[in-house]
Amino acid sequence: MANFSVTTGRDGSRYFGDHDDRWSDSGSSHGGGKQRNRGRGNRPYGGYNGGRGGRYSHGGYQNRGSGGGRYSRSRGRGRGGPNPRSRVDPDGDFSMGDEPGPSTKQRFSPYGTSSRGSAGRGRNRNDGGNNYSKMQRMGLPFTDSDSPQWYKVIIPYGKKGGKDFILKSLTERVNIPFKPVDFHFEQEKAVFFVQEKQEANAIRSQDKKIQLPNGFKMIVLVKPSPPPVTELDSGALEKLKLCMSARYDPSTKALNLSCLAKDQSLAAENLFMALSRRSVMTNVVKVIEENIPELEELDMSDNRLISLEAMRDLPQKAPNVKKLNLGKNKLSHVDELRKLQDWKLDHLILDGNDLCDKFKDNNSYVSAVRKKFPKVLTLDGHTLPPPITFDLETSSELPAVKGSFFINDSIQTSTVNFLKAFFTLYDSDNRQPLVEAYNKEALFSLSVAKNPNIEYSQPKVHDYLSESRNFIKMGKSTSETMRKNKLLKQGQISIVAQLCDLPSTTHDYNSFIVDVDHSSEILRSFVVEGVFKETDSKSDRPPIRAFSRRFITVPQGAGMNIINDMLTITNASREQIQNAFKHPAPTPSSSPVPESSPPAPFTQTPSTYTPEQQQMIQQFAAQSGMNHQWSIKCLEQNGWNYEKSGEIFLELQKQNKIPPEAFTK
Repeated sequence: MANFSVTTGRDGSRYFGDHDDRWSDSGSSHGGGKQRNRGRGNRPYGGYNGGRGGRYSHGGYQNRGSGGGRYSRSRGRGRGGPNPRSRVDPDGDFSMGDEPGPSTKQRFSPYGTSSRGSAGRGRNRNDGGNNYSKMQRMGLPFTDSDSPQWYKVIIPYGKKGGKDFILKSLTERVNIPFKPVDFHFEQEKAVFFVQEKQEANAIRSQDKKIQLPNGFKMIVLVKPSPPPVTELDSGALEKLKLCMSARYDPSTKALNLSCLAKDQSLAAENLFMALSRRSVMTNVVKVIEENIPELEELDMSDNRLISLEAMRDLPQKAPNVKKLNLGKNKLSHVDELRKLQDWKLDHLILDGNDLCDKFKDNNSYVSAVRKKFPKVLTLDGHTLPPPITFDLETSSELPAVKGSFFINDSIQTSTVNFLKAFFTLYDSDNRQPLVEAYNKEALFSLSVAKNPNIEYSQPKVHDYLSESRNFIKMGKSTSETMRKNKLLKQGQISIVAQLCDLPSTTHDYNSFIVDVDHSSEILRSFVVEGVFKETDSKSDRPPIRAFSRRFITVPQGAGMNIINDMLTITNASREQIQNAFKHPAPTPSSSPVPESSPPAPFTQTPSTYTPEQQQMIQQFAAQSGMNHQWSIKCLEQNGWNYEKSGEIFLELQKQNKIPPEAFTK
């Protein structure tokens, strides 16, 4: 019996000997079924197959039909093809199908997945939204394969080369011009975006062909991405306003933003204002809100929109819109319309979008649209029969959201003073002094979750997950119950130790909203919400988080003492990120935080002591129960010898020689 041999090449491909008896399923020219691979010896599995017409079959699939000599990718069913992850290479790069570059030969996978579920041959047919719903449940954006796509270019360790070197090197070697958008650094990686697939392919072809100044080859990774978020400077924003003013007709209250990216006035200023860019759309919404809230007609056609997420707030900013044109965009599913369904539209144009082709007949199409806009009378220029409605013409608008709520001015002053002092220390380099803010039996818990309202990718929260007490993510087993109890911190030392382990932060006081829901002589309960950024992040764009913090306090001298602190953290929304840290101190009068720094409601350690001495003071005060003043006195009189100071304290306490004021905080 002949020996069977397997050889692995340098590129990871496997080569089988001449006597390989493996089988592959292939839709052959003889009606399908199993067929023995008859490729020549030492060919990778999935090489030349002996099917009719001599075609080259990629990945073990045999294409049906005659005709010879040309390369094709089979769309037929069969096993042994590339598995779902085979398009991603080990470096994290993403194969875009027809781009030039080195070939990626597939390893043999005896358990490869087949393309089951396809209706007949060829591409899987969309059944009206199954793929969309799956992607939505996974928290991923949904686009069809022919939808316009941005591409994210990642260059590991690109920071060592610098922006000028990277762009100059790529420009000199790439055979087509490209426009990098939003170039920035993420830790050691250089990152930018391009919109055209040809540009992405050309850039990807330069992988490991350029030498960095440190002598290493420059790795170039490219993968599909949602549109980048970039800020518009004041000059560009003013030119956008002028452009929108020229496109607005006050007599009909109509704004025409069709094909804005090719506007001649903006192109003359070398500005690329594509509404598919979230930053541009966000500013357009803002301009409409501030200048033409009376808008009644809006034309957003031919702007390559794949999502209406950035327009979600527009119905509240311009509630009188009756006519909307979204034609000739790239909207792939009718559910995108739900983001604008607060508009009472009577004229709507969707023709030219992919979603229009996903209904079996016109009645299904009209019915799906009217589920979002029940009063539409004209759709794609065609008059519809009057809708049958049973709703009453009553206003369903909710009252305007109010800012902070305080029961009275006295409670506002003391609460704001407490928050100012607390977050000043929390954002400092040393959080140890916060030990005095907590009661001896205080409780603290932390809960972390990703923001479910963010449609695209969001920053990771792994720095918090190990201490997160999110019951939704935790089970009901005995071990999980024990973990819940362990994550509930109790006591001053335990709580402050936990706070010191959390990332360093800077809070935006202007974002604070405070609600006091209970206040009496013995207890006060209030919630503060806002945003903060992590200052110890290695990225040049530190993540901005949203938080909600519930404090339950009791009176303590002139201030308050925390008995329960519940902190919830998630990622900030797009709107919160755009508004964060816009107004430097002093804070405006609308903020619950006053302009001047109030006196601290709890004692702070003087800054004249060294960090080691400050830590000793905090620990001694916590263990002895004395206030800072007497703790400092005891440590100083014993030459900052901690053990000796402790022995003296215990001896004097037994003799009742320590005065009561030493324990007054």
